[in-house]
Amino acid sequence: MKKIFFVLFFATTLTYAQKNNNSSEDIFGIKIGLIGGWLNYEKSLSEKITLNTEIGYEGGFLKGTDNKIDYIFTTTFSIEPRYYYNFEKRKEKGKKTNNNSANYFSTEIFYVSDLLSSSNRNNLKIIKSFSLIPKYGLRRVLSEKLNFEFAFGLGYSWGENSINGIASSLDLRINLKL
Repeated sequence: MKKIFFVLFFATTLTYAQKNNNSSEDIFGIKIGLIGGWLNYEKSLSEKITLNTEIGYEGGFLKGTDNKIDYIFTTTFSIEPRYYYNFEKRKEKGKKTNNNSANYFSTEIFYVSDLLSSSNRNNLKIIKSFSLIPKYGLRRVLSEKLNFEFAFGLGYSWGENSINGIASSLDLRINLKL
């Protein structure tokens, strides 16, 4: 399963970006969020469907047992087919649709690895996991090279040592198109 995931991820990210005549566009860029950064490539598959792939470095903060704030960061990978449903409506209203500026539904396949993990404590360990999260999101153009993305969703996560459960996603990101 991991091999298939990585082959799909790298096959889509290494494809050269090219603009097509469809409503959706190919986008290669860098995303910066509240707690992390990502390199992404969104490949247009049809007029309204894209495949967004990301490799990122993200993490979180928590209050430790001695009242110190601890942190942990690691590398993540995701594949996310997106369906942009309102390109026509935005065009009719005279709103921008460049750089895939529209609302979308997606299902994110998300892998948390322990690759390049870092923490301020030796006993904090990453639980490697796969998540499947249906999401609703929107992307808005801020300038020719900058986009804003917001997305949220609720799904399920399968982790090592049978640590499974509900997974959530909240994305607030700025995307710099390269």
